[in-house]
Amino acid sequence: MVRPSQPRRAAVRTTFAAGLLAASVVPLGAAPAAADHDAPCSVTEVPGSERLADTHAKDNPALERMHVEQAQELATGRGVKVAVIDSGTVGIEGLDVTGGAAIAGVNPATRLSGHGTIVAGLIAGPRGVAPDAQVFDVKVYDSEDADTTQGERPVTSAGIAAGIEAVIRAQPQQQVDIVNISLAVREPDPALEAAVARLVDLGVVVVAAAGNAAVGTPDSGFEGTPDNDADVFPADYPGVLAVSAIPPGDENPSTYVLPNLDTDVAAPTLGAVSVNATQQVCVVDQVATSWASAEVSGVMALLKQRFPRETPQQLVARLQATTEGAGAPEGPDGKAANPWTGAGVVQAHDALTREIRPGRQGKVETTVQEVRADAQAPPAPERIDLFGTPRAILLWSGLVAGSLLALAFMLRPLLRR
Repeated sequence: MVRPSQPRRAAVRTTFAAGLLAASVVPLGAAPAAADHDAPCSVTEVPGSERLADTHAKDNPALERMHVEQAQELATGRGVKVAVIDSGTVGIEGLDVTGGAAIAGVNPATRLSGHGTIVAGLIAGPRGVAPDAQVFDVKVYDSEDADTTQGERPVTSAGIAAGIEAVIRAQPQQQVDIVNISLAVREPDPALEAAVARLVDLGVVVVAAAGNAAVGTPDSGFEGTPDNDADVFPADYPGVLAVSAIPPGDENPSTYVLPNLDTDVAAPTLGAVSVNATQQVCVVDQVATSWASAEVSGVMALLKQRFPRETPQQLVARLQATTEGAGAPEGPDGKAANPWTGAGVVQAHDALTREIRPGRQGKVETTVQEVRADAQAPPAPERIDLFGTPRAILLWSGLVAGSLLALAFMLRPLLRR
């Protein structure tokens, strides 16, 4: 939610179930599925399980819709660092992980979930959006279905807040440009909000998931209305770029993602290519805001490389003003009209190339006609002095030469006699 702090209105519907991680997203069903030899990205595939053959997938429909390949001709994320607050990443070939941290209560040496690795691969893996960006790994939970009796830690607002604090402490040395939080909780937490505010004040771009629809609950299949506003944190906090996900074609996204009026942009996820924690190349087969947030973090890395002096607000303004959709929000509250897609679907190449000059606070100025009582007519155009010295020489030289040429043409018959 990239807008100033203001009181939140009550959600119209408050009975959505939690289901915010990618593992709980409804499968696409009739949507195009990966071929049999293409392994789907799985958060449950962790080191120690059998490593399958790498995927043969060559197409990447998610990135194609955002024109990422064209954008990569201009920027690849080189020199940009992205902090990934998640379940931890596994070292994979082609992914530049420059450092890491783990919050208290999680085992920094174990990887019980592949979620963080897939997220990092989508951002900066060899088939990711910004393949030359660096990753700063911050582990804040162990597993989506953590066994607390065994000391495993689940996703909590306190854990996310602690991960943010780890980034803040490391910032003097790491110089992180973008923070990706492909996680969410449904209850507000003052400690989490305060941590987000401190992170935003550092001048980094903060990207978070806007929330997936629940599966297997009484709310399953509830599509919502444009007035619904689900509470999803930290995406709903001021200064956070909240990202939703969209299915292919014209399919309604409300089947897969929560209606959230704090959504800023959306991204396609089906068919994106990443890497499982087994180091196996995999294809995303879900419409999920976790993956969409990662992709948008990659696009922000491209923007940061191309416009290194711009503020986070300016970079987000470029992103929103160039979407495939409604464009940047213009209402007084700074909210987009569509709670599922926000300003629209991200277009990476347009964001890098469109002639836009956003102000330091992210406002894109437009020229409008203004009529004032003290307005003055513009001065008359300056008249050209035909007898000014430089012009006179050129003018009279041309006239004399033309006259001599005409005279010679007229006298030619007489001279022949």
